[in-house]
Amino acid sequence: MMATTTVQVRTTAGPVTGRGAGPAARDTPLVVALHGGGHHSGYFDVPGHSLLDVGAAAGFEVVALDRPGYGGSHPPAGELTFARSAEVVDEAIGALWRERGGARPGVVVVSHSIGSAIAVHLAARRPQWPLLGLSLHGVGDRSPAHVIDAWRAVPPGAGPVELPAPQRRALLYGPAGTVDDDAVDAARTSVAPLPLAEMLEIVDGWPAEHGKVAAEVVVPVHYTLAEYDGLWVVDEDRLAAFAQAFSSAPWVTARIQRGAGHNLDHHRLSRAFHLGQLAFAAECAARR
Repeated sequence: MMATTTVQVRTTAGPVTGRGAGPAARDTPLVVALHGGGHHSGYFDVPGHSLLDVGAAAGFEVVALDRPGYGGSHPPAGELTFARSAEVVDEAIGALWRERGGARPGVVVVSHSIGSAIAVHLAARRPQWPLLGLSLHGVGDRSPAHVIDAWRAVPPGAGPVELPAPQRRALLYGPAGTVDDDAVDAARTSVAPLPLAEMLEIVDGWPAEHGKVAAEVVVPVHYTLAEYDGLWVVDEDRLAAFAQAFSSAPWVTARIQRGAGHNLDHHRLSRAFHLGQLAFAAECAARR
């Protein structure tokens, strides 16, 4: 693994932390990564499956932020919603851009799972800093009934939830041929408790509102849904419906990634997937 640096910026909600790697290149966009629920920024820096490492080797600076309520990032005051988290992330990336933007063409946001829902809210805000594109994965528009029932069954007022290891393995990773046990074990260092508010919003609020929010996105979108994603209904109809919601985006690419589960960043094909995300980032910069 390449050496990573600790990142911290100030927002009106408090500090936002993370980790970064890569050169301060002038001709590549700054890549900012937003993790999903139940993980902190280390999700993108698992040994052998690190987006930070692949990005740095390809000449990109990648910063993985801890979303509000994770790592050292303070949760926003009041209710923890995707829209409120997007406000904080907007401010944090604005601070990063002022520090690190320089002559770069702009920022591409890479996001996973609940981080992708927040990234869509973020783009819909049309931030003041130069957002070039969104690369979304691990999110859809319809969860299986058993996932919805399980999330709703958590007692109201319960604290953050940490899924047991067997449940994480079943829901977040594909069959044995798609992922190595060593990678699943290594990824445990990035596991963090998942706020109940996020669990409920992703199965209740998000499916109802995502179309309206997505229609406000005016940057290119790169969308991937994993074949063995245990948290979303995966088929060509759902893929198309989700992609078509970005009706104001100049262009959208969408595909089902075969041979991977929800946490596809940790599967055997992760390097190929990460290179595809970086190629998207480079294309956004070239076509801006």
